[in-house]
Amino acid sequence: MPSTFADRTHRLELQMLELINADRAAPSSLPETSGRAHPLQWDARLAAVARAHSEEMAQRAYFSHEGWDGSLPSSRVSKAGIPWRSTGENIAKTSDVLEAESHFMNEPKFQHNHRANILSKNYTHVGIGIAKGSDGFLYITQEFAELR
Repeated sequence: MPSTFADRTHRLELQMLELINADRAAPSSLPETSGRAHPLQWDARLAAVARAHSEEMAQRAYFSHEGWDGSLPSSRVSKAGIPWRSTGENIAKTSDVLEAESHFMNEPKFQHNHRANILSKNYTHVGIGIAKGSDGFLYITQEFAELR
């Protein structure tokens, strides 16, 4: 039975989760994490929020943390009924997940950026959503949270 695009997309989302957790555990990340960035747990609710944002960006051909309706990442997470203490979002528009994660992790260390979201010891959960645009690019959203 051939796999559907949704199946392939979910495999890419899980691949990105593995990349994130490998980055959090990497010895090169120790100066930033002090060894306190434990593996992130997958959260299906965060993934639904991330997927919806990626699909919206892909369908409307735009790229922004701000939703088409003006919503911000934290408000989208709250609107989904997810209780959180802290939340963050990374977005990428790229040809594959390895390239996206590489771009995120090649940002400056010890700065408030995508890399810091990936390595934050405060975040405990993540949801990742990927959609393919008519332009051929993957629109990737990573929703991070410390849940209550």
